[in-house]
Amino acid sequence: MRTQTPLDAATVESLLAAAVAAPSIHNTQPWRFRLAPDSRLLEVHSVPERTLPLTDPTHRAQYLSAGAAVFNLRLAAVHLGWRPEVRLLPDPHAPGLLAAVRLTGPLGADDQPPDPGLYEAIPRRHTSRMPFTGRPVPEPIVAEMVTAA
Repeated sequence: MRTQTPLDAATVESLLAAAVAAPSIHNTQPWRFRLAPDSRLLEVHSVPERTLPLTDPTHRAQYLSAGAAVFNLRLAAVHLGWRPEVRLLPDPHAPGLLAAVRLTGPLGADDQPPDPGLYEAIPRRHTSRMPFTGRPVPEPIVAEMVTAA
């Protein structure tokens, strides 16, 4: 069995900083991360005490929030030169385990990284309490977000 190079502290810090910058319902950040550094595995778990049962009774917004955190984690991994492999709901016996992200190795020559502007936008994200305008998002931007996701 081949041993993997563990993640260093600076890499872990960069990955988690990007993940926790993700938007979440009412900024609850309803996730917790567990790291297995020797296997380069980051698990994303739900945090029941951070859910909003009246606002989000089906947990849809919680799952969207965790998905945004995983998306940011993936962007950061690629930015740092790693290939992230994501498994959603990887264990039916652990319903609080929402996703597992394993950094399988360095990016290869054939890998198509997303637009670097997506990663650069992470620290500029902020919450807006203003109402939506109803103005449609331009189709090229929608297509780029779909491709990146």
